[in-house]
Amino acid sequence: MSDWPATKARRVVAALERIGWRIIRTSGSHRMPRREGWAQDGFAYCDSEWRKKASMRLSNRRWRGGGAIIGAAWCTVLGFAQDPPAMQPLRTAPAEKLTVNPGFRDWGPATVAGTIILAGNPTGRGGLFAVDMLSGKVKWTHRPVFSSGTASVSTPPAVSGDIVITPYAAAYPGAVVGVSLATGKEVWRGPDPARGAAAAVNAGLAYILGKNGSLYALEAVTGREKWKVALAKRADRASRPIVRDDIIYLTGSADATPGDAAKPAGNYLFALDAKTGQERWRYRAEEPYVQQGVCLRQPVVTADTVFAAGGSRLYAVYRATGRDRWKPVEVRRPVEGRERAVEVFGLVDAGSVLMGMTSGFLIAFDKDSGRTAWELAGQYRDSAPAMAVAGNVLYFQGSPDSNRAVRCTRSTLSPTAYYGRSHGRPPSPTGLSAL
Repeated sequence: MSDWPATKARRVVAALERIGWRIIRTSGSHRMPRREGWAQDGFAYCDSEWRKKASMRLSNRRWRGGGAIIGAAWCTVLGFAQDPPAMQPLRTAPAEKLTVNPGFRDWGPATVAGTIILAGNPTGRGGLFAVDMLSGKVKWTHRPVFSSGTASVSTPPAVSGDIVITPYAAAYPGAVVGVSLATGKEVWRGPDPARGAAAAVNAGLAYILGKNGSLYALEAVTGREKWKVALAKRADRASRPIVRDDIIYLTGSADATPGDAAKPAGNYLFALDAKTGQERWRYRAEEPYVQQGVCLRQPVVTADTVFAAGGSRLYAVYRATGRDRWKPVEVRRPVEGRERAVEVFGLVDAGSVLMGMTSGFLIAFDKDSGRTAWELAGQYRDSAPAMAVAGNVLYFQGSPDSNRAVRCTRSTLSPTAYYGRSHGRPPSPTGLSAL
């Protein structure tokens, strides 16, 4: 914030109006000026003087689409994206189809099985809930009792046939539990899952990382152990396996392999045979001053590459060999007036690009090089990015800056349409909503 102690309010307003600015909104002592093609900033009136709330950046052609949920349309663009005044919304604001509130605030990630929405409560008493999306009613609730801890559910349930597999990891000891999709009745209980671990299913098997550092393969119908692989003495990293072409890809920690200097203790990206648990390869992400290896967040698996972000870098590894596809790319952005290394969250596959976000930028990364294809400055909830691509639309939580043109280095996803609340922060969820 900077002061103009000698400048009276009316003189500032008059000067702005002479060069094309106009006041579009007044709230108390605040005035919001606007001029086509310029950033939108606020001023506060105090003791007959105007105080500038933010520097008026000359970032030509910005566009604003704040709010809780925002969609960006697919398009093929080379050069600059469509100018904001010519934009037409891709779709109108989403209509709420149903809202379910079973008496708690927070919902974990959801899974859809047919016409049933499956999601858990990560706080409070916890529990797993099945919601009929046709009627909007809770079909059943599963809330097991443990000797200590709660029935918290913080990861998406997995579905194999008629069995819903859910890790209850907050309890000590907890359990991965299989329940009937039709009735919610408990069918079996398995090993104690690691905190933040999710289950993955493939060909009748369910995979889960335990608190003891072992990865388990369980029969989805019965919960019986098929095999297990001990990676470490305990799991200290959340792991959400991905199964593709009978290969399991997961991040986690591992103890040192005796007699193998290439496999010290630390954090790795693993590729394991889904049928036997045999290790295909492991990849250690390196970064200066990180002795244990970078803890990679949730990987993105494509036809030939595994992408992941960790620390301040973006990584790409060939699925076949576990070797770098390209040199890890450090991500740097302006933070508090200085360019700094930043972390990327919510990485998702968006066709020719990967989408991720920091607290200040929504970024499209080129898959062939890791370089930035385009970016959109704003304020984003990197702690809960809620990033997804569906129907050629990118969904995320955040508020892009106004009137910013996006530079596209190749044909890619471009933000040409959006919807959301125009001002304010996303509301705290008090129920499960379907749009």
